[in-house]
Amino acid sequence: MKRHASLGFTLVELLVAIAIFAVLSALGWKVFDYIGKVKTQNAMHEAKLSQLQETYQQILRDTVQAVPLTANINNNIQPALVLQNGHLSFSKTGVADPLNQGIAPDERIEYQYRQDEQKLYRLKYANINQAGQDQPDSSVLLEGVEQYQITVLNPNELTAWPDASVDLNQAAEKQRLPRGIKIALTVDGVGYEWIYSLLNTDFLTDSNNGGTS
Repeated sequence: MKRHASLGFTLVELLVAIAIFAVLSALGWKVFDYIGKVKTQNAMHEAKLSQLQETYQQILRDTVQAVPLTANINNNIQPALVLQNGHLSFSKTGVADPLNQGIAPDERIEYQYRQDEQKLYRLKYANINQAGQDQPDSSVLLEGVEQYQITVLNPNELTAWPDASVDLNQAAEKQRLPRGIKIALTVDGVGYEWIYSLLNTDFLTDSNNGGTS
C-alpha cells in the first residue's frame, strides 16, 4: 500500500516561520524608526537654517538703512552708532507711513546677546529721540547662540565705537559711522561669520572732504 504525505505544517515549521517573521518585523521597525529620526533631524536642521537666514536678512535690512543721525536719549546726545560691551545700537531710516499717521521715518535699533538664555535679541525704538523711559519692541532674532561677538570694521577691527581717542565734543564725530560690522557666532556647535557694509559711510566721507553725496 502507498503511504500518502501528510498535509499542513509541522510544529517545527511553524516555529521557524514565526521566528523568521519576528526577525523581519524587528528589522523593519528599526528601518522605519531610523527613517523617522532622520526625518525629524532634517526638519530641525531646516528650521534652524531658516532661522539663521532670517536673522542674517534682518540684520542686513537694518544695516543697509543705517544713517549718520545722532539720537537724543533723555537729553543725552548719543552717537549715530554705539558699540560697547558687545551691545550694538544705531540709527536707521526707511520706516514707511502709508496711512500718514505721523510715524517718524527714523528709529533706533539695538542688538543684545543674553548668554544665560543663549538668545540674540533685536530691540527697536520707534523714535531716535527718547525720553529714557520708552519701551522698545523686543523680538528674538536667534536662539541656541552659544558664542557671540560683534565688532566694527573701520577698516581695522574694533571692539568699541566710537573709539576712545575720538573727541565726542565735536558733533561730526558723533555722526561718523564705521565702514562695516562683523558678527561672529556659534550656533549648535557650528561657527558663522557675517560681515555687513554700512553703505551710508560714503555720505560722511564726502561731507568731511567738503563735498556732498
